[in-house]
Amino acid sequence: MTTHLFESQLFGQDTLFQTIRESFPDIPHIFLTGPPGCGKTSLLHEILQLLRKEGPFTVESVLWLSSEKDRGIHTIRDKVNDFCKTAHSKPNSLRWIVVDDADTLPLISQQALRRPMETYNHLTRFLFASRHANHLIEPLKSRCLTIEIEPQSPFDIFPFFLEKFSIAQEHRPPELFDFIIRNFTNLHEIKMILKLYKVIREEGKSFEEAIAFLQSFVPHSSLFLHDLIKALGQRRATAIRDIITKLYLAGYLLDDILLGIEKHISLFPSADPHTRFLILQFTMLGWISIQQGKEHWLDTMDIVEQILREPSAEGDAPHLQRTATP
Repeated sequence: MTTHLFESQLFGQDTLFQTIRESFPDIPHIFLTGPPGCGKTSLLHEILQLLRKEGPFTVESVLWLSSEKDRGIHTIRDKVNDFCKTAHSKPNSLRWIVVDDADTLPLISQQALRRPMETYNHLTRFLFASRHANHLIEPLKSRCLTIEIEPQSPFDIFPFFLEKFSIAQEHRPPELFDFIIRNFTNLHEIKMILKLYKVIREEGKSFEEAIAFLQSFVPHSSLFLHDLIKALGQRRATAIRDIITKLYLAGYLLDDILLGIEKHISLFPSADPHTRFLILQFTMLGWISIQQGKEHWLDTMDIVEQILREPSAEGDAPHLQRTATP
């Protein structure tokens, strides 16, 4: 019976690690995909730990290509090739090259990776991570074990971290759950906020004082999503454009907005079928636009124009010419 030495610090990723364990006899290159905030970078670190502790080979060295730099063709030709060519100091060993945020890797750099992946496959493995599977060109993706990471439900993450951080029972009012679920969307945000909450309460602060302090960490997107969904339901074009513009200026991209909307409406579904239809139409057109590589602010404004150009469910004339001021 095999004893697993590695224990993940992340919630709900047992299947992912088991999939990698099963590939040990002839481990391929690995490509992780998943939405923002699902823990891809943390998983990259933990996969390397798993390989070091349980792999039937030695992880001799790791080259981590930063998402802020190391994106150009010269990095591939020089740094990557030199790393691959270096002789191994131990038998039965593999080198690993980690490419986080592979969606920022230019096409020419991806094409240049094809040769080292083929030539040095007996010595080196690549570990990619990206938001979408189509961000990696097919010649690279076809050589990888692609693993899609499903975002974890806040309903499951919240009680897990309450226990993990040993937050006292008297510090767990129902209002804490409401605050977390309404304002924070991913594993890292929930983990950070609950850690801060525990420290504040253990310092003797009241629940109200703790929440007042934590309000400063609420993401811009959460502040705007409710208003955006309401404006979409009411077909208020000016308000929709203003909110989306503010989100882009705050650094959020179209996929961030779409994921936020989908999470919000899954937790707080609208009873109005007309509102649900408009939200579904906006998100559907948004994901199609992303698949086509159209993620600019102007592309999002085109989607807004398109959904508002359609007559309403009551047969009204198009609302673009009679939008309300937010």
